[in-house]
Amino acid sequence: MPSNKRVKLAARCQVRLPQRVVASLIFSVTASVLAFAHFDNIPAYILMAPGYLVQSWLFEHHRALGGLGYTLTMIGVSALVWTLIILGLGGAGRRLGTLVTRKRAV
Repeated sequence: MPSNKRVKLAARCQVRLPQRVVASLIFSVTASVLAFAHFDNIPAYILMAPGYLVQSWLFEHHRALGGLGYTLTMIGVSALVWTLIILGLGGAGRRLGTLVTRKRAV
């Protein structure tokens, strides 16, 4: 395979994440780290609930992680779930906005 075809194939297979995905993931990871550090109030419990649920499921199935694995599971799962919730709500809001403006234009 010629070199220029390989470059084109690599460029086509490259995944590019939109800035809003990266920003919401960074925000969620930061919020999860802070919530994990301050696990003594209700908002922190709510924020960490998805990670706590996964960790309890792992414990019930005798695959629980301890130490750093516990921390990474709690923070990673919570950040991923909240990122997907934020992006889902943003997408639904954008879709609703286009529907509303389309109805007004007609």
